[in-house]
Amino acid sequence: MNKDESKKFSKEKRDLKEEIVKSSNKDTNQTKTQVSNSEKKITDLLTKNKELEEKILRLLAESENLRKRHEREIQDSQSYAIKNFASSLLSIADNFQRAMQSVPEKETQNTLVNNLIIGIKAVEKEFFEVFEKNGIKKFSSINQKFDPEIHQAVSKINHEKIQKGFVCDELQLGFKISDRLLRPAMVVVSEGPKQDEKKMKK
Repeated sequence: MNKDESKKFSKEKRDLKEEIVKSSNKDTNQTKTQVSNSEKKITDLLTKNKELEEKILRLLAESENLRKRHEREIQDSQSYAIKNFASSLLSIADNFQRAMQSVPEKETQNTLVNNLIIGIKAVEKEFFEVFEKNGIKKFSSINQKFDPEIHQAVSKINHEKIQKGFVCDELQLGFKISDRLLRPAMVVVSEGPKQDEKKMKK
């Protein structure tokens, strides 16, 4: 190989090497670009996946709330379906109460009257048992703190034994249907012991 050929060969060798390096750099850049694109796609997919998970969780929560509300509405409908019917029967309960209160104490010694009272009490007991089976219950008010949510005050009086703000007499029974008020109790509220006029003046 002569000198010119040697130079030519060296040049071709360098050119080939440069071409290989350029090609390698190009491949490396393409690989980096592909990796970068892949990473971006993975990040986008992870973000979308998270958004979908959150959306599914929201939909599941809404579905559960809807199911609970629907069940509650059905339960309420069943519980309060007899409200109007029950309200119309409350006058019967009032009549039982009035009948018992109208009997003079001295008449209770009479055998006939006493038997009548026992009969009324038996019917009244059965009446309230039927009420309770259908979720309707009377509630006690005597000696209870006055509550405007369930009590209707018709008057206030001084009372020696019951403190101020408490119910001292019940004129009409109160009733609830499940946990709701069917009818407030008609009550008299205590004003506490009557204060001595002289003490009031002092």
